[in-house]
Amino acid sequence: MDSKNTKYLVLTIVLLILSGFGIFWMFKIKSVPAPVQESPQVAQEVSPTTTPEIATTPEEATISSEVATPSPTKKLSPTPTIKITPTIKIIPTLKPTLVPTEIEEKTKSLTFTNQNDAFSIVYSSSRGEFTDKETSGNRYTFTNPAGNFAVHVAPSGTWAWSHSNRSFNSNLVISGQNTFRYDNDTQTIVDLQSSDKNYTIQCVHNGKEALKTECEEFIQSFNLL
Repeated sequence: MDSKNTKYLVLTIVLLILSGFGIFWMFKIKSVPAPVQESPQVAQEVSPTTTPEIATTPEEATISSEVATPSPTKKLSPTPTIKITPTIKIIPTLKPTLVPTEIEEKTKSLTFTNQNDAFSIVYSSSRGEFTDKETSGNRYTFTNPAGNFAVHVAPSGTWAWSHSNRSFNSNLVISGQNTFRYDNDTQTIVDLQSSDKNYTIQCVHNGKEALKTECEEFIQSFNLL
């Protein structure tokens, strides 16, 4: 074989060896990071976070058990509260005795009587009373800021107010007399007659239930003398 060819052959073999050695080291270098994965590092980072969480749970359990333990010892607290209860029960018994006296004073009934116009009527002491003249005759007013009540007295043949269809019936009988009753949202008016006079009982209640109730009592208390 020619020496020149031999030289080339040797160089070729050396290159092949070097190439194989280089390829071996390339694969080796690439394979080195593969075992050194980041998962162990993540696992190392996760493990400390997991450990405090696991450590926290028993601590919370111990706190809850410590809070639960005093509750049996607090069974002593109901005893003083039971002792206080009878003293509180005494207070309501005192209040009812005071309230009725105040109500009785406010709702005291008074009787108004007029011999000239021959009637009497009962009204609440919370109302004022005054008498004046009107075109048809005398007017007796029982005043209250919430709504006034009044009795209008006129001679026979005259009325304190006009109505086109005034008809008397026994649906409401006052002092033995049939009446004519008129109601609207703000007032109630009742007319009745004696032998020589005409009476109109008027309640301005403004739709308030308390005044409506008082009005019914006021009307029913009217009496001819």
